[in-house]
Amino acid sequence: MPSQRSTATTAPLRELPTYRVVASEQIAIACTIGILPQPFSVHDVKAKLGLNAGRIGLTMTFFKYCGLVTNAPGRGMYLATLAATRVAEAWAKDAELGKAALRKAWNQTWFTKSARNRLAQGPGLRDGVHARFMSLAGGSATHRQSVDKLMELMILSGLLIEEPDGFVRWYEDAAPRSPGRSSDRRPGDEEPGREGRAGTSRSDSSSHAHREKHAQAEERPGEQDDDAEQAQTSPSTREADDDAAVPVYDDDPAQLLADPLWLKYVRYMTPDEAAKLHEQLHGVLRILADARACARADTGAPTVELDQPLHLSDLGRVSLKTWLAVYASSREMSAFIPSMRSRQPSPQS
Repeated sequence: MPSQRSTATTAPLRELPTYRVVASEQIAIACTIGILPQPFSVHDVKAKLGLNAGRIGLTMTFFKYCGLVTNAPGRGMYLATLAATRVAEAWAKDAELGKAALRKAWNQTWFTKSARNRLAQGPGLRDGVHARFMSLAGGSATHRQSVDKLMELMILSGLLIEEPDGFVRWYEDAAPRSPGRSSDRRPGDEEPGREGRAGTSRSDSSSHAHREKHAQAEERPGEQDDDAEQAQTSPSTREADDDAAVPVYDDDPAQLLADPLWLKYVRYMTPDEAAKLHEQLHGVLRILADARACARADTGAPTVELDQPLHLSDLGRVSLKTWLAVYASSREMSAFIPSMRSRQPSPQS
């Protein structure tokens, strides 16, 4: 007969923070490990913060998942990542800068993706976000305290902003707005703490409407797959933001494309992300192979003028609008250069 304790000790489907360490202490640890002599042990953190070494050790598994630390040679030794160093350096200058760096370090974790997508249209019930996290983590009651702690960490880091009546909103206020619509605002409607979103305050009535809408949606958790990334925006928003819509990554595109795909990265993909990676990679290869075959067969193309290298990393640094302009220019040049040459007079003998 199977032991009843086996269910209680089942690991969550997604990494969760320890519930045995208060959230403020976990934030303090995350913002300290990057300035310690490297590699470091939990005793080095204890000497710096005065916390219990055992409790510090409990936080390391979650911080490894978040990309703040890696294992180092030697028992109980760790190495802070570049992201952790940036967090610590920013925190030493200003707490808000440190929180911003921590948000960037956590940008690709499962919980930020899920919360960002769930709150993309405006504030939602905190209990609804909590319920979604519970579902993604496995739904076991044994993980409730860890999900509680995760919500606290997200609020302390500024990823989630608490609002009245049990609502929370995403710190970026992900619902985009058209610039310059000051007529939608009234005196006193501006929300404090909005980062870099000048002119995007919502009126009390629109905020209330958002809350009512999401209150109804939260009553039916799990109807949509919030964990899938939603990079799509409305056509009007894309047109307004095309020039600024340059993808941003924690690492340089050249490094991302040149480095091997380590299995330790694959481990943190969702099944949907793993399938998309394979599908999109082979889609890129198919497009490049077809384009190269056509270029080899086209003897009339202006080879000298178009023989300019364009690395995929260059494409990864520009917006879609810029890339399409480059594409159009290459097509126009292919048609213009041969025509121009045909109009040139023959050299006199």
